[in-house]
Amino acid sequence: MDPSARNLELEAAAFADLDDLDSWRVYADWLLSAGDPRGELVSLHLHQRDAFRSERLAIAEQLRAREQPYVDDWHVWANELDLLDIEPTFKRGFVESLKGPLSQLEGALDQLFERDPIQRLSLREVDDDALIRLCERRPAWSERLRYLCVSGRVGARGAAALAKLALPKLARLNLLGNRIDADACRHLCDLDTRVLRGLTLTANEIDDAALARLLESPSRDQWRALYLTGNPISAQGLAQLAATDRLERLEALYLRDVDAKLADFEPLLESTKLSGLTILEVSDASWSARALADRMRARWGAGFRMI
Repeated sequence: MDPSARNLELEAAAFADLDDLDSWRVYADWLLSAGDPRGELVSLHLHQRDAFRSERLAIAEQLRAREQPYVDDWHVWANELDLLDIEPTFKRGFVESLKGPLSQLEGALDQLFERDPIQRLSLREVDDDALIRLCERRPAWSERLRYLCVSGRVGARGAAALAKLALPKLARLNLLGNRIDADACRHLCDLDTRVLRGLTLTANEIDDAALARLLESPSRDQWRALYLTGNPISAQGLAQLAATDRLERLEALYLRDVDAKLADFEPLLESTKLSGLTILEVSDASWSARALADRMRARWGAGFRMI
């Protein structure tokens, strides 16, 4: 879509929630008024939701047929830019999500975001230098991102670069499988976010000292889910977590495959700082810890998961 023909305000309202039918109706009307035939595609999607069950299969076939030209056109355009390993996800005729190696995407991201209302970006094979080059430009599209995944070999320098981006709409940040340590966590405390509900730090180098740094984050009251599985966190780190203020809104903690034993999780059970917690995921334990597991199950019910 020609960026000059975009209405970023209506677009943002619609893509903020695919189930917000009112916003999508307004957006569909605007698309049609702007001469974009995807307005008809959006309207058909909305009609499908209210249609009789017997009609939905036929409408789904129509939707696939109508969306395919946009998919084909995008791939032709992307191939001309040698974006051969990029995986787009289409929603209602628009690219909503992109996945691919940063080495291919780096020179084309501005064009990609100008073309489509991309909300979700997953970058792989990323190192500190590449992330620094990307972030130091402070691209305007970062302010529209709702989900960002960066995987590779990102450490403290890359985390510092991320902290320079304006990310006011970012709801999920996934840094799985990088080199996030105490220094990197110090920089993550400076992230410029407002609605960061999910932070994934699975399979990094977060020990007790790094966790203590992370828990100093001014944005920790934004968190609803914190993924720390696969990090060298011990009883000391869990005790610090249980004693940290401004975590009352945290709903889910993922702590499988850490150094701590199940008995070390008791401070989380007793903590008044984690009053909103409804999901706790830990590694399976020996029978000697079953009494504590039963107490945890009594508090969190099915939200207590031993895997």
